Amino acid sequence: MKKKSTTSLAQQKGAVTVLVALTLPVLVGAAALAVDLAYLHVVRNELQNDADAAALAGARALYKKNLAAADWTSAADTARNAIALNRAASHALADGQVQTGYWDTQQTTAGLQGLPMTPSATDAPAVQVSLAKSDGQNQGPVRTFLANIWGISSVPVRVTAVAGVTSPGIVKPGGLFPLAISDCMYQKFWSMQSAGPRIDATTGKPYVFKIGSLYHYENCNSGEWSSLNVRAPGANTIDTMIETGNPVAMSVGDEAWMQSGVKASLYADVKKCSAAGNKQCEYVVVPTLSQVVSGTSATIVGFACLHVLNAVGGNDKYVLVEMSTQCQSPFSGGAGPNYGVVSPPSLFK
Repeated sequence: MKKKSTTSLAQQKGAVTVLVALTLPVLVGAAALAVDLAYLHVVRNELQNDADAAALAGARALYKKNLAAADWTSAADTARNAIALNRAASHALADGQVQTGYWDTQQTTAGLQGLPMTPSATDAPAVQVSLAKSDGQNQGPVRTFLANIWGISSVPVRVTAVAGVTSPGIVKPGGLFPLAISDCMYQKFWSMQSAGPRIDATTGKPYVFKIGSLYHYENCNSGEWSSLNVRAPGANTIDTMIETGNPVAMSVGDEAWMQSGVKASLYADVKKCSAAGNKQCEYVVVPTLSQVVSGTSATIVGFACLHVLNAVGGNDKYVLVEMSTQCQSPFSGGAGPNYGVVSPPSLFK
């Protein structure tokens, strides 16, 4: 009996040895794949971060001071330059594809819409950056460490990032100026096609126009002082809002109240802070309303950017302005129609 047990134990040891020998390549191969998959994940994350950074850099260059419309060339060049500042798999990046166009914030139309095109109100100017480590790009595909035992010596990696600037659907407290314009005034002086002010052919610059009460100007050339969400008569509420802005957040779809009457003193206050004064209200964000009728409420359809040049409080009583793209509003959120106000750049994809 003792001899038989010894023989059986030896046979079991031999079987385990054979089993280990058979499964060892599989175990080593699985370990090799785990190591290389982890490394590929690291490299892909590096590439994605690089693409995100380049796209955001390009988006920041879309609107520059004193330019009436999006600067597509500058945005693309900035994104390309940013690519070369980044690394992946311990190598500096040298190759990448940059495209500019519009991104549908509602994604009714998928993907980046290339130029030239006429954007809708929900299309945001955007920069797309595509990066890859593949044949002929950025030192070729990612080299594997141990996956060669499976015949895999390298793996291509590709990523894409899209960043742009949206117009806000919400303006937070402190971000709105208490003057409302009608949507038809916006349509008259803003070009949706160029995503910028309409240009006066006689000057080569944005149209300069007056915003005055309906008492003095017909509807598409009129505006009214707006106490926004507050139904308070008199100039005091408006005067406070010239200094401090809206007390609560206002959104597209909210109702804004238009003051009745003409407050001559308010035009003098605006003159003091306009481009002709101390420039504290030189660029302002105002609600664009479905219609402008004093002593009533109307629906906010978007937020417009105005360059306030001057104000006159005489017989005519008006604020002299031009449409602008220079209102970079940190007091904003959501996504609304492109009426000239831009939120800080953000990633879309």
